[in-house]
Amino acid sequence: MNGEPLAVIVPMKALAQAKQRLRPAVADEERLRLARAMLAHVLAAVSASGVAELLVVVSPDPEVLSLARAQGFAALGELEAGYNEAARQGAQWALARGAGSILVLPADLPRLEPGDVRALVILAGEAPQAVVIAPDVGETGTNALLLRPSTLFPFSFGPGSFARHCALARAAAVEPVVYRSPSLAYDVDLPDDLQRLDQPLAHGFSS
Repeated sequence: MNGEPLAVIVPMKALAQAKQRLRPAVADEERLRLARAMLAHVLAAVSASGVAELLVVVSPDPEVLSLARAQGFAALGELEAGYNEAARQGAQWALARGAGSILVLPADLPRLEPGDVRALVILAGEAPQAVVIAPDVGETGTNALLLRPSTLFPFSFGPGSFARHCALARAAAVEPVVYRSPSLAYDVDLPDDLQRLDQPLAHGFSS
């Protein structure tokens, strides 16, 4: 990919704090089980995609970091709270290891496929600068962000981030490529999202 390594970064908050908005619908034990399962699914999909050798999870949670190591990812203890801060920490780690591009993926994508990860990389092409963005189902949030170079613009994850990331790309004189995929667009934040989670998470991908 443009001659320089790609790094995949998965920020993940502490399990006890994960998916708080699901609490009206599920017990805490089930909420934590789901958060673990979705993280494992995302890491398995990334590994099976074969797109990158630089793989890192950033989290303050020792259990999350242990799971990351078990799946072949580097594990960084979060230094500053916040999703954007964790993504930036991962990007700095990747840059120090020679990464020319970074791909940030959330840990709550229960239908992510290895082919989605490969498609993001293919869409980035070989140009010196590239931005590929995958929105969530409502096209308000960002469910994947690929940047080349990794320092092209600062992260702005959170509500309304899809439009902000598109605007930041254009401000950097790069037209963003938008990747729309039902499997990548589906994340789990609210109780209603659970109704679509009608199949078990699959971790046994073939590469």
